[in-house]
Amino acid sequence: MSKKVRATVVVAVFLLAAMWFFFPVGRPDEESLLFAMRLALPAFILALGGIGLISWRMMIGFLCCAIGDVMGVSGIFEGQMTAFALAHIYFIFYFIRSIRRSKPKPAVFVVTTLFCLVPLVFAVVSVIPAVQEVPIRVGCSVYALLLTGTLWTAIVRAFSGRNIKRVLPYIAALGALLFLVSDFILSWNKFVEHIPDASLCIMVPYYAALLLLFIGTLRLHRHAYRSRRSQRTR
Repeated sequence: MSKKVRATVVVAVFLLAAMWFFFPVGRPDEESLLFAMRLALPAFILALGGIGLISWRMMIGFLCCAIGDVMGVSGIFEGQMTAFALAHIYFIFYFIRSIRRSKPKPAVFVVTTLFCLVPLVFAVVSVIPAVQEVPIRVGCSVYALLLTGTLWTAIVRAFSGRNIKRVLPYIAALGALLFLVSDFILSWNKFVEHIPDASLCIMVPYYAALLLLFIGTLRLHRHAYRSRRSQRTR
């Protein structure tokens, strides 16, 4: 089975798992174990299905997302935040490696930094002060930096070197942006003000973010690129 076919199968299974969450059969909301399984299954599918298709760093990141989903259902907010923080650390490491190879121009760093400062400052001013417990407030501050770091590195990667002419890095950057949107809605609903239909508003951009991050970091032509590069160096 070719990598493109495998990637298509993984995406299809992911979409089916996401549909299972949004269109459940019966009343699984009354059973936390089944609810946790439905919630975490899409991220776990990307982690497992990504073997040989994406970097191991992205795979671990998706696995941490699945663990964070389970923690969230279990009501362990500290564990949920820690798991997603680890996910963003692995995402950032992956994007940084690509940035180092591409050698972006200084203007890319400046513009991306200014863009990412907007949501970070808004979180610092509007959301984090609403967190009552000091340890949770510190954790949220660190998490906001990591979440913004994923967006920053994803955007810089997209506008660096040969990536400018490729589509997948832009898809990953959009995924990072949707991840930020999802977490912002979650934090606003939890700490600031209740949002009607918050679950739908959180999960739609979250699942879209996971899918776009997966598609945007696929390594379908990696070996072909290596062979061409080795031929040039001979």
